[in-house]
Amino acid sequence: MNNLIIGHTSQLSYYFPKDYTRISSRNINYDVLKEKNWERVFLCFGESRKYIKDVKLYDEVNFYLTLEVIEKLKNHTKSFVLYSSCELWNQYDGAVDLSMPFNFYPSPYLHSKYKISKFIMENDEYFNVFVMFPFNFNSTYRTTNFLFGKVFDSIINKKTIEIGDTYFYRDIVHPKFVVEQSINSHSHKINGSGRTVFVNDFIRDLYTHYGLNYNDFVIENLDKFNEYEIRKEYYLKSNTNLYSYKKLFEDTIEDINGKMGQVSPTSLL
Repeated sequence: MNNLIIGHTSQLSYYFPKDYTRISSRNINYDVLKEKNWERVFLCFGESRKYIKDVKLYDEVNFYLTLEVIEKLKNHTKSFVLYSSCELWNQYDGAVDLSMPFNFYPSPYLHSKYKISKFIMENDEYFNVFVMFPFNFNSTYRTTNFLFGKVFDSIINKKTIEIGDTYFYRDIVHPKFVVEQSINSHSHKINGSGRTVFVNDFIRDLYTHYGLNYNDFVIENLDKFNEYEIRKEYYLKSNTNLYSYKKLFEDTIEDINGKMGQVSPTSLL
């Protein structure tokens, strides 16, 4: 089967099967892509940087470019997977599911994700586009502009870092889990574990696993580097644990070990 990933440097890209075709989202050659019929196209690209000055980029990439790709390839593709964000429910406390209206603290990034998600889900012509709403996922491909990018870099390179408040609960998964659900899904889906993790405990457990003292490498500045300014503790509504803390920890350790040995989980085609 021909499966295509657009956004070859995204966090998710590295966790798909090796035989999937990967391309950049820049300067897409649609004529070449139309030479094949694709089973599924995964739209892994997006503008998610939190500190860019040109806020129009969010709409340009997350809405207009996304629709362009779908329109250009729809006659050559059986189905698409589009990645949005669980943060479209970030004003809720407690369990959330797809039946609940979007309710989020506004930002240019989230507004662009809201626009594309709502547009796809409310237009019947996009019946073959499945929207994924992942909860927080992190890997060693996360940049140091983000909390866990800092943490992984600290562990791998034995660096001291300064972080903000991590004393809160969050539904956390791993890119491997999100990819697995994406491959097997034939409907819109919130990608979460259905449980919460105490973030500071998770970080401390990672340092402990590598024989490192958290207090030797982490400076806590509770008034600075606050990645999550508003911390409603929301999570996927689920009667079962879809992704355990044990599995999250194991997958994260595998990532870190790979980076220490300079071995990627997959290689790009």
